[in-house]
Amino acid sequence: MGTVIVVGAGGSGLSAAIEAADNGADVILVTKSLYESQKYKWASTGGCTWKTHAFNAAVAAGDSVAAHVQDTIVGGSHANNPELVDTLCRGARDLVHWLEGLGLAFERDTDGEFATRPFGGCGTPRGVYLEDRLGYHIQSVLTARLGQLVADGRIRIVSGVRATKVLRDADGHVNGIEATAVDTLERMVIPGAGVILADGGGASMYAPSAASMDKSCDGIALGLAAGAGVIDMEFLQFHPTGLASGVLTFDGSLVEEALRFDGALLLNRDGERFMLGHDPRGEMATRDVVSRGIYREIIEGRAFDDGAVRLDISACAHLIPTTYPALDERLIQAGFDPRSVTSLKIRPTAHFLMGGLLINSRSETTVPGLYAAGETAGGIHGANRLGGNGLSECLVFGRIAGRHAAAECRDRAASGEIEVIGSLNLPSHKGGDTPETVLQDLRTSMYWHAGPVRTRRGLTTMLGLLETFEQRAGRLAFTTGSRAAGQVQTATDLSNLLLASRLIVEGALMREESRGAHYRDDFPQQSDDFIGYSAALKEGQLVWAPYMHTA
Repeated sequence: MGTVIVVGAGGSGLSAAIEAADNGADVILVTKSLYESQKYKWASTGGCTWKTHAFNAAVAAGDSVAAHVQDTIVGGSHANNPELVDTLCRGARDLVHWLEGLGLAFERDTDGEFATRPFGGCGTPRGVYLEDRLGYHIQSVLTARLGQLVADGRIRIVSGVRATKVLRDADGHVNGIEATAVDTLERMVIPGAGVILADGGGASMYAPSAASMDKSCDGIALGLAAGAGVIDMEFLQFHPTGLASGVLTFDGSLVEEALRFDGALLLNRDGERFMLGHDPRGEMATRDVVSRGIYREIIEGRAFDDGAVRLDISACAHLIPTTYPALDERLIQAGFDPRSVTSLKIRPTAHFLMGGLLINSRSETTVPGLYAAGETAGGIHGANRLGGNGLSECLVFGRIAGRHAAAECRDRAASGEIEVIGSLNLPSHKGGDTPETVLQDLRTSMYWHAGPVRTRRGLTTMLGLLETFEQRAGRLAFTTGSRAAGQVQTATDLSNLLLASRLIVEGALMREESRGAHYRDDFPQQSDDFIGYSAALKEGQLVWAPYMHTA
């Protein structure tokens, strides 16, 4: 039995590792940091699973998988792969029962049925939940099951290590990874018969962003370098209500859209409830529409002097301490106590990357033995992810990847031991920028030139800036001593996010239409037919090709 290597320890990675082990594989879980805290947290690090309060599953009376499929495809502006959508929606229903088997107790109504919450774009309340911190509880039961499998010798955790390269044998099949220790910069080879990339992707090439700052599109960069294709990178979702906070950890963090269903209203500096002028659904429109509405208020000068609009919570603030206890904790720590404020400073925050590595319904990429799940994969959400589908996706496809990787590796040769191959050494250029400086410039520039509202002029400007940032990234200055290893990690973040940003901007320039989260002010209409764009690396250069869904 060959070893399955899982890269990432969030919801997608843990579900993949557990499923692979439960299907007989020997598993090595490789992670930059293992999130072992037993306390709910919202921090600059920590997987997105921790921060999600509900996920969609068609388990309520009157709901159906077919309705979930239809809402997902309509919400994705028909850019989704229909086969993947069907896999998601069927798997989400099964997921509820799998998690219950692991000890999770979802909220139930007085009749004992699953309680559900609404999300924008869903035709019926479909979000199953537990308090408003379902993701924390999911991470807890997954971590408990992980501990059992580790104790049984079926999973080995290699923590504090970052995957840097996917290795392939002479036949092109995956046979392991190269990795680097985060603190010591020691390099190693980890042999394996299959690799699952479940690192969490991330929209952290933007600021503000709701993404954990340790999410830096590692899996997309690793997959591309290994020969896999990526799709739909121009589709990046902005969550409309990100906090504008002076507390850096919470700047860009999410205010759940469920508050808008409870009566919270969006107001500009003139006190106008402006969303009704952008869409008749007002605050209850889909995330892309509300994000664009807020972004326009900001760029057209109708925001407050602090560059944000206001979310008036006077009608629902009393609900927050009991109905949304995790949000209550976040708001207090971010400087907005719902007991004493009537509005929150908000602006759109980069939230979710719909594009990613091209996969099929088995979570296989185009490279034999290489799988992808969660935000590292693309094609499921189309042009716009429905709220509540992100956590469903990462767990459903994490399980699928683990199951199929275990089956594929069953007949492959056993893997060898981890081998240390030296230490990482990077040149340092006198007078060069620090990685942190270039990364911050990248994030700010992407928000204003390739954000919720795009134009050819802005995107072309961003391409020019990317060339400059790439040149600066080639001449970085590193410190010595205790900070050196951290700067090397930031430099790797920068390299991967520059690549992901180029994919986003080039894809957005080619898409001369507006669809879902991708909005072109110079091409405001949606084309009659969807044509997707995929990219691959050929001799170090991105090569683009159109595709159409066949299902």
